[in-house]
Formats: sequence, structure tokens, C-alpha cells
Amino acid sequence: RKMERQGRRPLQKKIEYYSWSVLGVFLLLSGAFGSASFTLGILTGGLISIFNFYGLCRGLKTAFGQMVNGGTGKASIIFKYLLRLAVTGLVLYLVLAKVRADIFGLLIGLSTVVIGIVLSTVLTVIDKSYLEEV
Repeated sequence: RKMERQGRRPLQKKIEYYSWSVLGVFLLLSGAFGSASFTLGILTGGLISIFNFYGLCRGLKTAFGQMVNGGTGKASIIFKYLLRLAVTGLVLYLVLAKVRADIFGLLIGLSTVVIGIVLSTVLTVIDKSYLEEV
């Protein structure tokens, strides 16, 4: 069977929306109350985290698409994952060593997708339980 080309799933859209929203709130708060180095750390960490999430989604779609179509392609998927990991490590090194972004800001920025996942899950559960009560 040929796998149909699908867009982003509703859960993926929610996670992306909440991740970008969390990053925006963090940037507003750090811009108002933090140093430029701290804000830069949040910005770079958030962008790294969100772009890695996009890469992970693409990689998983490709992997499952190949499985459905009968192909294996495991080596190329693993290679792309390791390449993305190496590029992420290099970017983190450059941000910390050359740009001198704040490490705590970077850690907060790197957590934006995790917070987006938790937030979308909690809000979905609250929404579902509210609908069941009505």
C-alpha cells in the first residue's frame, strides 16, 4: 500500500503552538527582567529545541512511511538522526563558547518543547474531562 501524504496532526499542531507560545512568553519575561545574555540563551535554546522537534517529526514520518511502503532504510534514518545530533552539539558548543549566551537561559530555552508537550497534554485532558461532564 502506498502511504497517503498527510499534513501535521492536531496533536503536533498543538505542541508546536504551545512551544512557540512558551518561547514567546519566556522571551518577553527575560527581555523585561533579564540580561541580554540570558535572553539570548533562551532564544537560541528555544530555537534549537523547536527545530529539533520539527526534524524529529519529519524523521518519524519518513521512517513510518518507509515501513508502510515495504522499505527498510534504517541506516539512512539513523544517519540523519546522528547528523542532527552532531549539528545540535556543534551549535550548542558555538553558542556557549563563542556567543557567550547564559547557560541557564539556554537550559530554559531548551525546555520549551518539553513544556509545550506537558501543557498541550494537560490542557487536552482538562478539555476532554470538561466535555465528558457536560
